[in-house]
Amino acid sequence: MKGNCVREGLIFNFLFKLGLDVRETNSLFGNTRQLVTEVFVRQKYLEYRRVPYTEPAEYEFLWGPRACLETSKMLVLRFLAKLHRRDPRCWPFHYLEALADCEAEEVDEGEPEAGGNAGTPPP
Repeated sequence: MKGNCVREGLIFNFLFKLGLDVRETNSLFGNTRQLVTEVFVRQKYLEYRRVPYTEPAEYEFLWGPRACLETSKMLVLRFLAKLHRRDPRCWPFHYLEALADCEAEEVDEGEPEAGGNAGTPPP
């Protein structure tokens, strides 16, 4: 929703609104701050980088390659819409962007893989 990257403080504030305080150990997730900044980064769900020219240092998260493979902008938008009890189309810019991503994925899935058996009749 924020240009495919979000400041660390906004993520932790959002998690707090969902009932997860990153300053406390959660019985289900353990150390939530460590889960997000280290585990999800190590597993490639998120990228974590310092925002240039910030003092004190600030950090932001970006979609990691694994997140791009396992979810979509449309699924995230639908989740947020459900949280807010609204329709995803209430955010027209983001909805159209997510829709375009879905259509691009469908086109990519329809293309034969490079080096495959193109031109070879099926068995």
